[in-house]
Amino acid sequence: MKFKMTLLAAAVAMTSGYAVANNNSSATVDQAGWGNDAQVNQQFGGGNQDATVTQSGLFNQSDILQTGTGQTANHLQNGWGNDSYSYQTGHGNNVDVTQFGMGNTSETRQWDGRNRANVEQYGKGNDSEVEQRGRGQRATVLQTNYYNESYVRQTGNNQLADVSQTGSFNSSSVNHSSGSGWLSGYNTAVVSQSGNFGTSDVEQSGFANNAQVSQGGMKNNAKINQLGSLNYSDISQTGTGDMAKTEQVGSWNKSYVEQGGFYNDADVRQDGHWNYSSVSQTGAFGAVTVKQDGGFNYSAVSQSGGSFNKASHTQIGSGNTAVTTQVGSFNNAVVVQ
Repeated sequence: MKFKMTLLAAAVAMTSGYAVANNNSSATVDQAGWGNDAQVNQQFGGGNQDATVTQSGLFNQSDILQTGTGQTANHLQNGWGNDSYSYQTGHGNNVDVTQFGMGNTSETRQWDGRNRANVEQYGKGNDSEVEQRGRGQRATVLQTNYYNESYVRQTGNNQLADVSQTGSFNSSSVNHSSGSGWLSGYNTAVVSQSGNFGTSDVEQSGFANNAQVSQGGMKNNAKINQLGSLNYSDISQTGTGDMAKTEQVGSWNKSYVEQGGFYNDADVRQDGHWNYSSVSQTGAFGAVTVKQDGGFNYSAVSQSGGSFNKASHTQIGSGNTAVTTQVGSFNNAVVVQ
């Protein structure tokens, strides 16, 4: 049996460290500051678990509980009132949490095997929650500045979530499930929020779907729902108060939404296979609705400048093409194919 524990307390008013290990486990706890509390418990499962907790500052708390074989968890916290919790059961899971600043919170839970979670938080009041079930999941979360929230939930196999929040008061949710059938998993969601008060919601179920969200600006909202296989959706928002929603059911559908104005609204639904949709809005109070039901349909809408433009494309069947360009204000276009 191998066990290692190091406890360092310098200029400490209230500092405690507690560790229990089993088999070839190794636990290292270093604490300096006021009121730090670290608990490591690896006794319930056999194997080569390893846990490292380093805390420097005031009122930090860290809990690591691991069962199974070959788990690794690292918590590094420096600042005021940061709190990190991780739980792992299965084989070969890994958690790496780094928190600098004040009042940041991280919670990571992993089941089954070969899952990886990497959380970095720098700033104040950021909150990250990662839950992974299955095998080969990957979650990366980066939060800086103030009061960002990230939630990642992945089930199935080989899912990937990458969330970067470098503004303030942003909210991101990524939910991956494999669905049914042998062809499932390998979904990818990449979310980047560099503005303020942005909201992103990604839901993926099926095989090898890809969702990309990029938000700058202020108070933008993006929602992507993909059900099927090999669908691709890209939403880019750099304006203020823009809203974009993409729903894809089927396979090999592609959707691009680019918004750079004020309070624009884009709603895209693709049901079928090999459909293509492109929406560009740079004015104010524009509204675009695209509905594609079938296969090999092509839709492109551009609203450049101006205000209160409306465009609607409805394509049913196969091989339809619709292109609408609006410049100015109070234009209205309706295409039904």
